[in-house]
Amino acid sequence: MGDVGAAYAGCRTRITALTSRLDDQQAAIAVPACPEWSVHDVVAHLSGVVDDALAGRLDGVATEPWTAAQVGARRATPIADILAEWEANAPSFEQLLDPIGDRGRQAVADVVTHEHDVRAALGAPGARDSDGVHIGLGFVAAAFVSTAAASGITVQVRTTDATAFGDQHAPVVLTGDAFELIRAMTGRRSLGQLRAMDWQGNGEAALPAFTFGPFRPCPRDIDE
Repeated sequence: MGDVGAAYAGCRTRITALTSRLDDQQAAIAVPACPEWSVHDVVAHLSGVVDDALAGRLDGVATEPWTAAQVGARRATPIADILAEWEANAPSFEQLLDPIGDRGRQAVADVVTHEHDVRAALGAPGARDSDGVHIGLGFVAAAFVSTAAASGITVQVRTTDATAFGDQHAPVVLTGDAFELIRAMTGRRSLGQLRAMDWQGNGEAALPAFTFGPFRPCPRDIDE
């Protein structure tokens, strides 16, 4: 298994540890970053992604109907059984992630985003400097920079450890630790929180770039 598959496996292992002993009431806790989903629903989605990918059910991949079907199909399934399904299917899935390039990194971005959604819901912060955070950020930062460029805004994203994404001569620069950056770029921060980040240049002009793919700024502040 390569680095991308291993990063996914690490997120999966941590999510399993967080959720495997939840009772039904705890599993029903709402997830602040995904207010229409509970912790149970997030786990259902994650297992459903793996099941759908291995079965070739990729029409509408990453769209709301695609993910809603995964959650709906497991609505009545106990979370322990969903975790067992995920554990059974995931090794084959994880072996595929490095060879498929950006799609593999996208899978890590998804699972690590939901790891921290679950952590926020359960009041269990941790693993903020994991390989999943850094690999996931690589995927979403590239998409953010590309979205900004399509609107005529040249942006560079920099982590506090000096990893950079985008043009080194960009007039707009966003700097932050990897965890805050990936949360910001996956719709887990409000516009007010985005404005308060560490910007050089006209950060306001770059705010529309936080809306791309399934992501858009959260309508409320999320404090983690």
